[in-house]
Amino acid sequence: MRRFLTLLCLLGLSIPAGVSISGCFRNPQAKYCNGLGYGLQDTQVASITLQPQIAGISLAYGQTQLISPPSALTCKGEPAGISSNNFNFGTTNNQLVDISPGGNICAGTWNRNTGGGIADYTTCNFPNPAPSTAGLPYAIGYITATADAVTSNPIAVYVHAPISSMSLVTTPLAGAPAQGCFSQNQQAQLDAEAFYSLNGLQTPLCAPNSATLPKCSNSVGTLGFTVQTSAVASIDPTTNIITAQQPGTTEINSSIAQTTSSAGHFSTCPPASIAVTLANGSTSGVITQGVTQNLTAKVVDTQGNPIAGLNLSYQSTNPIDIAAASGGGISAQFPGSASVYAICQPPSCNPAPINELGLFGTGLSLASNPVNIVVPGATSDFLWFGAPGQSQYFASVELLTGAPGSTVRLPYVPNSMVADQRVSSLYFGSQHGLMVYSTATNGLVKADASVPGLVLAVAPSSGEVLINDQVRGLFYLYNVSAGQSQTQSGLGVAAAWTPDSSTLYIVDSSSLGGAHTDTLYVFNSNTGWSTYPLAAPPAFWAANSPAIGRGVAITVPSVGAYLSGNPTVAHAWCPGGVPPNPAVVGNNATIAFYPQSDSLPNETEVLAATSGGNHILGASLNGNSINLTDIGVTISTVAPNAVCPGVGPSAPAQGGTLFPLTTKPVVNGPLSLTAVTNAAIVNQVVTGVAPSTASVTTAAPIAFVTYTPNASAAVAQLPYYLPQSSGAGTLGYVTFADSTSATPPTAPLAGAFSPDNTTFFVSTSGDNEIHFIAIPLNLGPSSPPTDTQQFSPNLPGCDPAIDAGCLFKGTPGTIVPATAIAVRPRAVT
Repeated sequence: MRRFLTLLCLLGLSIPAGVSISGCFRNPQAKYCNGLGYGLQDTQVASITLQPQIAGISLAYGQTQLISPPSALTCKGEPAGISSNNFNFGTTNNQLVDISPGGNICAGTWNRNTGGGIADYTTCNFPNPAPSTAGLPYAIGYITATADAVTSNPIAVYVHAPISSMSLVTTPLAGAPAQGCFSQNQQAQLDAEAFYSLNGLQTPLCAPNSATLPKCSNSVGTLGFTVQTSAVASIDPTTNIITAQQPGTTEINSSIAQTTSSAGHFSTCPPASIAVTLANGSTSGVITQGVTQNLTAKVVDTQGNPIAGLNLSYQSTNPIDIAAASGGGISAQFPGSASVYAICQPPSCNPAPINELGLFGTGLSLASNPVNIVVPGATSDFLWFGAPGQSQYFASVELLTGAPGSTVRLPYVPNSMVADQRVSSLYFGSQHGLMVYSTATNGLVKADASVPGLVLAVAPSSGEVLINDQVRGLFYLYNVSAGQSQTQSGLGVAAAWTPDSSTLYIVDSSSLGGAHTDTLYVFNSNTGWSTYPLAAPPAFWAANSPAIGRGVAITVPSVGAYLSGNPTVAHAWCPGGVPPNPAVVGNNATIAFYPQSDSLPNETEVLAATSGGNHILGASLNGNSINLTDIGVTISTVAPNAVCPGVGPSAPAQGGTLFPLTTKPVVNGPLSLTAVTNAAIVNQVVTGVAPSTASVTTAAPIAFVTYTPNASAAVAQLPYYLPQSSGAGTLGYVTFADSTSATPPTAPLAGAFSPDNTTFFVSTSGDNEIHFIAIPLNLGPSSPPTDTQQFSPNLPGCDPAIDAGCLFKGTPGTIVPATAIAVRPRAVT
């Protein structure tokens, strides 16, 4: 045995010192962060981070907040795998900031060992004693988290009296104005002054840049800000720097200590002018059919700086032929002429909260100059005819072939017939419900018994229909696709939508008797419903049979509407005060959203606006003739230093005075149409003034006057008027040509222009036909319009004994004249 041990020792001494046997040795230094075999191991906690590191936590007395889970990392930056239950939390002052074992922070002191079955850490008691720094109720404590003998960074917890309100403070950065609105891309630093309630009074707690109060960021914590309308401005959440984006005013909300409240408003400067041209810089031009042209808009704000990317809406006075897309693209679909305008209108452009309309000019609208377009060429037309209240049928004709369409019987006798803007659908009202027909097939698309009444207007977007249930006294704003409606109490006789479908004007007249009143209703998608009284009409309006209603005409551009009556008045989109008090920015109770902007001592029964925007044409009875009134209108598109008069950058942020936009009318008339009839007018009503879509700058404009027959059933003529760019225009009369009827025309009842303005289609009583009035290209006193063709729609009269809603007093089945006409163009190739 001794010799065996000696052998083992000799073998051990014979192995070289530098030789190692693999698998029999491992390096203990690899476990350690320093690689030296001692100290912190790479699987142990190296650091603990609490959030939020910079902003800290703001809590009012008695508030609680669960701390964000601590982040424990190894020296390699990997999660240390520490369970949340293994963290211990500490505080520098548990009378001010207490924290439960689970990490729930209390701005005060948690209950412990209170007995009565009340669990610990369920009630947060106010700090006792209450903190006070320089007499103000706030103090700061710090909390930490510890695990495996490693302590986190301290987190500041700002404890203070409950904040009752905050007031926004904006400090302009370089290049921005000292006060007022900010131009696009200009910036400001957001801060706020905080208040708390002391003996029922709002007392300042902290304020930025104050010599007497601490800053809010170092006394009650960091404020957070959010913008309500993101299109107006954007906020960097890290720096609280706000950047102006698109025109408008937005509410700024401030949040702290789990409370969010409105702190103030921020305004991006509104446009002061909108200049629109074609790509070549011209404001008029000829466009080839089928070719799209893009308009260019240059917008300057009230600080004189350009605005890019403005959300403008574009309006065409003849959208069937010449359509204007939302981005300013002009699509020439058929020959014709039109004026195109760009409009900045809330809420899609330059919005503002209702109670801040007019703040630095925001919340108001502005229109551009017109761009006049002519599309040469030839076209044909489809026509549809109806006789609401008189016939249960409607008829159609295709002019290219001259072939009349089939006469279509409706489910009920209609009381109204209105086509949408592109004449793709016909809307028939009745007391049984709405009936919608497709003009492509003349087939019934929808019948809805939930919306009975008169169809007064169809929105240009074709999305909504205004129906008035005159039995229940309700307006229905009917969504066609959804089959749902909003309701509003009221009665009306006429209505018109603005081209952008955002504003609806409805007029009523006491002359219709019953519950009818002399009232204007205005509905706007931004401001809701408004109502205004109108002057009572002349007594003979109600004495006539049928009674005379009122008319409404939307101005071009659509800054307001003229309403017929005596006087003739206008209401515009610029808000103002209810007379005699002015409206004040920031005081919603004083604001009239669509106040009266014009009043003329001229009686009118019907009204229409020419597409050039320079004329409002009205007509009314006057003894044995009809008076035509030509109101030459100038609408201000640029107000001094502002969008609307009286509001601008010089106006104070709160309390600025609002004045309504005023028109500058020049009345050319009344011009007596004495040759209309051969005998005294008795029980007669002027039914319409129909202007062409041509303007003075695009083609020779013309307007026709229609009316009901007089008691003597005299042979009728068709009055027309040629408006001029300034001054009074020229009156004339079209003599109706011989027709196949044994009875001559006794009155032109209703009419409609072909979209290319080459033909006026007018229905007449007596012969019950449609007369095609050709309008020459060189229209003028020496080249008048002429009656070139006649067509009978053959609408049979209804039977009041069996057809509900029938007002026809003649023999049932007798042909009645059309009183509603719709026209749509069609290509000739």
